[in-house]
Amino acid sequence: MKPSVKRKFGRVDLEATAFAFGTAPIGNFLKPISEAESHAMIETAWDAGVRFYDTAPMYGHGLAELRTGHYLRWKPRDEYVVASKVGRLLKPAKRETIDFTPWADAAPFTMQFDYSYDGAMRSFEDSLQRLGLERIDVCFIHDIDRFTRGDAQPEVFEAAMDGCWKALEKAT
Repeated sequence: MKPSVKRKFGRVDLEATAFAFGTAPIGNFLKPISEAESHAMIETAWDAGVRFYDTAPMYGHGLAELRTGHYLRWKPRDEYVVASKVGRLLKPAKRETIDFTPWADAAPFTMQFDYSYDGAMRSFEDSLQRLGLERIDVCFIHDIDRFTRGDAQPEVFEAAMDGCWKALEKAT
């Protein structure tokens, strides 16, 4: 399989490369990486023909979105696809008060789940600002699964459908 081969994405009028660059590592997942290493990772993917970038506010408490947007901002916008997620809001806080686990040297924000309509809209807009882009092509609702939410999963899923889903439906 060639990373640069594009395929239809879902049931919408969107094509994405068969390979995606998942940005959790550039959010300093498990260990810190430098800005130069982050840039080199994204550039290697770009040079290989990858044009689908999957990120989230959770990854490095916003750091992955910041780094992804920094790299992509001068690339022709119609040449790549960006996916992010809603379901968490980031709030600025003093570094010494934040539990960054499993992230290392992440951005100075705490995370809180918020599956409300207003929370989803805020999360979406905040992601656009961190990315420095005018649009996000694909937006997922993050962590409404049983693994993450345990026995509360049915209630969380219902809240996400009442809040996030309605917000995302309006945003498209």
